[in-house]
Amino acid sequence: MNAYLLVPLLACVTCAMLSVAILARDTAHRASRLGAALALAAAWWALCEVLWSAADRAPAVLRLVRVSGLGWLTLGPIVFHLFLELTGRMRSRLGRCVPLAYLGALVLAGVDLWTPWLHPAVARSAWGWSYALGPAFWPAYALSAGLLVLGLALGIRDFWSSPSAGERRQARWLVVGMLVPLAIASVTDGLLPLLGRDFPRFGTASITILAFVIALGFQRHGYSLLAPGSFASEILAALPEGVALLRFDGSVRLANAGMARLTGFSEDELRDRSLRDLFEGVRVLECEERREHECMLRSASGEAIPVSLSTSTLHDKQGDGIGLVLVARDLSEVASLRSRLITSGRLAAVGQLAAGIAHEINNPVAFVHANLGGLRDLLGTLEGKLPAPVADGLRDVLREGCELVDESLDGVDRVAAIVRDVKSFSHAGSATRELVDLSPLLDSVLRVAGPELRRARVERSFAELPPVFGAPQELKQVFLNLVVNAAQACADGGSIRIVTGVEGGRVAVSVEDQGCGIPGELLERVFDPFFTTKPVGEGTGLGLSISYEIVRRHGGDMMVSSVPGSGTRVRVELPLAEAPEA
Repeated sequence: MNAYLLVPLLACVTCAMLSVAILARDTAHRASRLGAALALAAAWWALCEVLWSAADRAPAVLRLVRVSGLGWLTLGPIVFHLFLELTGRMRSRLGRCVPLAYLGALVLAGVDLWTPWLHPAVARSAWGWSYALGPAFWPAYALSAGLLVLGLALGIRDFWSSPSAGERRQARWLVVGMLVPLAIASVTDGLLPLLGRDFPRFGTASITILAFVIALGFQRHGYSLLAPGSFASEILAALPEGVALLRFDGSVRLANAGMARLTGFSEDELRDRSLRDLFEGVRVLECEERREHECMLRSASGEAIPVSLSTSTLHDKQGDGIGLVLVARDLSEVASLRSRLITSGRLAAVGQLAAGIAHEINNPVAFVHANLGGLRDLLGTLEGKLPAPVADGLRDVLREGCELVDESLDGVDRVAAIVRDVKSFSHAGSATRELVDLSPLLDSVLRVAGPELRRARVERSFAELPPVFGAPQELKQVFLNLVVNAAQACADGGSIRIVTGVEGGRVAVSVEDQGCGIPGELLERVFDPFFTTKPVGEGTGLGLSISYEIVRRHGGDMMVSSVPGSGTRVRVELPLAEAPEA
């Protein structure tokens, strides 16, 4: 057996093993797949050389020589594609040339397979078989070597100035791993055969050096330029937060599924994007750690989402920084809760203000009521003391005056009742349970809700109710919310019907409206916090949720039924006072 056969055989086995090792480390990311493809192309080239070195007939050798072009012709496009991926230039104009590079390599491989323009003939030599090169060799060599040199130039320009010592060190090894095979293969597999010199070929063996450098990056650094996704990809994919690995210039090297969900872009679309394109008000991050930074994320749909960003430096096994890990957390719910708390605080302040105003109004209302009562008594006394002829002439006037005073007293009484109810609602009260008569409580609720009920017609059907055991303030809050919701649903007019009764050992109160109704698919969510069917800015989505919890704490239940376009019915059931333990 020819001893030279061991050279391509060793190269074939080594490249195949290195390709498997690279893929076993990380198959999820394009750079690692390209590194493995590079080693496989070299393995194919070496396998073809093993087969033709062991063959006896020239036609079979020529076919294998031509088939080997599928390996060595694709090395240049793969290297070019690999360095574009590493430097984040796949979205540039050069990135658009990648399909053309592969197409050119396949066309030349076809020319080699079906024409004698690249390899016209083969001949026996002292160490095996040699081949002649045709006129198509120069464009093939220019394509493969030119793309390889262009890829190297991109890598040298970007990685040589990288702030990461680990990246610079790996970049130097990659450059050596590229230049050595290029030089050796160009001389032994190209220049010497072109000159007709009979010399052993070491192109396949030299490509093994490059595959070895790639695999060494995984083993030595634990985190390679060629496959940054090798750090716990499965864990990252399961995280709800958005996680991205950044270059030191702020561009995204890779992102997890959580970041894709948050931004609305796919993981491939996020790759090579700058932070400035995604997050408003965030400068290009320097090599430093940040605890928390709140900003706005501009999603793919144009929606502004509040997020919290934090970054930390990622190091390889040698302790060198090789990038930044960015964690983005969606603050939409937090921002909503914050807004609700601010609104709640304002409402509490308004409630305290209303209680103070109600207290101040009570004093003038009291003396106006007393003065009107005194005036009514004076008019009655005056009618009795006037002489009969004068009294007969002024009787109608005095009677009209008394009626006006009586109407004024009634109006003052109504004002006093409204002030009293507002003060009662504004007062925080206590959760102490007591016997509660729901009929007067509902009357008080309707008086307070009077301004909301102007456009609706209210129908009452109150039955004689036994008392319930509960907290009056909380129950007022429940029924006021239901009545106001019904009034707002009847914005264009309609009627609201309030029905009370006793059914099955419970007191039942139903509030029905003839409003727009609620679609069936939304009925299951009406008790969810922050869910509302009202327009933005007109509802917080907390009313029914809080009311439901209050009723449940009282041992009762609340049910909602609705027909879109016909109205909604909310039914509240409370246990009777005879069973407070419920």
